[in-house]
Amino acid sequence: MDSSALQQEPEAERRRLGELSRYAITLDESDPKLDLITSLAIKAVGADIGGISIVYQSQIWLPSRVGMEARHVPRSGSFCTWVVCAANETDFFEVEDACNDPRFRSNPLVSQAPHYRHYAAVPLHGARGYLLGTLWVMGERTRRLGSDHVLMLQGMARLVVDTLELRYCNEVTGMSNRTVFLHHLQLGLEHTVEPHVVVGFVDLAGFRRLNDVFGREQGDLVLREMGERLASWAGAQNLIGHLGGDQFAIALFGEREHLADMMEHLQDWVERPFVLGGGVHVLHARVGVEHHDTPYSGSAVALLDAADTAASSIPGSLQRTTVKQYGSELLARSHMVFELQSALDGDARHGALMVHYQPQVNYAQGTLIGLEALVRWQHPQRGMVFPNSFIPLAESTDKIYQLDLLVLAQVCRDMRGWLDAGLPVVPVSLNFSRRSLLHPQVIADLTRVLACHGIPGHMLEFEVTESQLLETVELVAPRVAEFRALGARIAVDDFGTGYSNLDAISSFPFDRLKVDRQFVNGVAESEKVAGLFHLIQGIGELFKAELLCEGLEEEADLAWLAQRGAVCVQGWYFSAARTPDAIVGILKALRDRAPDAPPLTVQQLRDLLKP
Repeated sequence: MDSSALQQEPEAERRRLGELSRYAITLDESDPKLDLITSLAIKAVGADIGGISIVYQSQIWLPSRVGMEARHVPRSGSFCTWVVCAANETDFFEVEDACNDPRFRSNPLVSQAPHYRHYAAVPLHGARGYLLGTLWVMGERTRRLGSDHVLMLQGMARLVVDTLELRYCNEVTGMSNRTVFLHHLQLGLEHTVEPHVVVGFVDLAGFRRLNDVFGREQGDLVLREMGERLASWAGAQNLIGHLGGDQFAIALFGEREHLADMMEHLQDWVERPFVLGGGVHVLHARVGVEHHDTPYSGSAVALLDAADTAASSIPGSLQRTTVKQYGSELLARSHMVFELQSALDGDARHGALMVHYQPQVNYAQGTLIGLEALVRWQHPQRGMVFPNSFIPLAESTDKIYQLDLLVLAQVCRDMRGWLDAGLPVVPVSLNFSRRSLLHPQVIADLTRVLACHGIPGHMLEFEVTESQLLETVELVAPRVAEFRALGARIAVDDFGTGYSNLDAISSFPFDRLKVDRQFVNGVAESEKVAGLFHLIQGIGELFKAELLCEGLEEEADLAWLAQRGAVCVQGWYFSAARTPDAIVGILKALRDRAPDAPPLTVQQLRDLLKP
C-alpha cells in the first residue's frame, strides 16, 4: 500500500487505520535465537537495523531488535501497523522512502537522526494461518529490494515462524501460548481505554475421553475448531490463548454490561456439536472468570490464576457449560492451594503432610491383615486437616501426583523401618488418583521408590475405584497389569457406588473387592442395604476375590456380617486411622505374643487397635 493509495482511502478507512496506528509497544530482553536470525536478515539485504515483532491487535512486542536503542522505538505511527493491515493481501511490504510517505514521516525513526528511510517487512503467518507478527529491516538510504533479497527475507521469515511457534505458540492450534497471552494481557491492562476487563479460564470437560476414544489426531482437530470458535466469539479486539491440552484463556475489554452479555452467549459457542466417528458429540466447559476495572496496575498472572481457581472449583461431571466468578470463598481456596504446594515442597511454615494408617482385620481369625494409608495435613493454624478438605484441591490443581508420590515414599519409608525393627509387617493399601494411575512416569517412579527402600511389590496394594474403571477402563486395565507385574496387589475400592458394572471389573484381574461403607453401616437394620450387600458378596465370590467391608461402626452390623461369612473388615468399630508410632506399638504387641497363643477375640482385637 503506497502513499497514493492512502490518499484514495475513504475517510472511514483512514480513521480506522489511524486508530490502529496507536499501538502500544513492549520492550523486553531480546531473544538470542531471534536476534541471530535478525542479524542475518540485516546482513543479507544490506540494511542497518532490524527486528522481529509479535503483534496482537493494538499491541506490539519486540522480542528481537538489532542495531537500535530502546529510545528510538516509536510509540505511535508504527510501521508494523501497516504490515498487519496488508498481511492478508501481500506476503511482502516495502517503503522505499519513508520521508516522503505521509504515513511514516513523523515516525521518530524517520524524523530523528539517523533518519531511516527504507523499510521492508515480511508478515509472519503460522502453520494454522494466524498472523504472528513481522520480520523487518530498515536502512538509511532509499532503495527497492531486488527479488533475490525479497526471497532471502521470506526464507528467513519461515525460520522465524518455526522459532515463534516453538516458543510462543501452542503447537496444536497455533494460537498464542500462556507466555504470549499473559504478555499481551499485561500490556492491555495498562494501556486499554476500555473501562473493564473480564479474564477467563476455559477448561473443556469430557475432552480427554473424546481424545482417548477417537485418537489424538481427531482430538487436535477438535481443539483447533474450539480455538477458532472462541476467537470468533471474542472478536478481534479481545485476547484468546491456548494454554495447553484442553485449556484456553480469554480476556475481554469493554463496558461491564456488554461483557456480561458476551459471557451469556459463551455456552452457545462452546456447545456447538462436533462430528466425530460418524456421531455427534458435545463438549461442555468449566469457565472461571475474574472481573476488574481498568487501568489495572496489578499482575495479569494474578487475574488468570484467579480465573483458574474459579474454574477448578466447579465440581463433578457437567451437563452444561458452567461459569463461576472468583470471590472471597475462592480467595481463601487460593491461599489454601498455595499453602498445600508449600507443604508438599517441605516448607514447614505451612505444616506437614503425614500418613496415618487404619487397620484392616480378619476378626474370625483374630489377625491384623493390612493397613490403609490415609494422608493428613498437620497445619500450623487449622490443626489436623482431613483429606476431604485438600485432596479435591490437589486433584483440581495438578498437584495430586506429587501428593500421591509423597504418600508412597512415606509408606515405604515406614515399612522399611518396621522391617528393620523385626516387626510383623502387613501389606499396606494406597489410594492413587486416576491422574496418578495414568501418569506416564508412575511405573518408573514406583519402581524407583520400591528399590530405594527395599520394599517388595507384594507388600503394597493399590486401590482402583469403580468410578475410575467406568470412566476409562480401556486405559486403566493395561496400567493395572503393569502394577501387578511389579508384584503389587490390586483392590477395587468403593464397590457398589458405580452401579456394579461387571464388564468394567472383569476387564482385569484384582485381588480384593472393598465394599463401600454405605452397604455396611446399618446393614443389620435395612433390608434394602442387606439385599445390595448380598449382590456385592456374590460378585466377590464370582471373581474369587477377598471381600473387605469398609465403614464398620456398629456391633449389630458386625454380627450380621459374621452370619454371612464376611469376616474381613475395616472401620471405627475396631480402630480409626493411627499414627506411624501407634502402628509400631501394635506391631510390637503382635510380635511379642507367644507362638502358641490362641487367636485374638473380637474384644482383644479392639483393645489392641484402639488408642
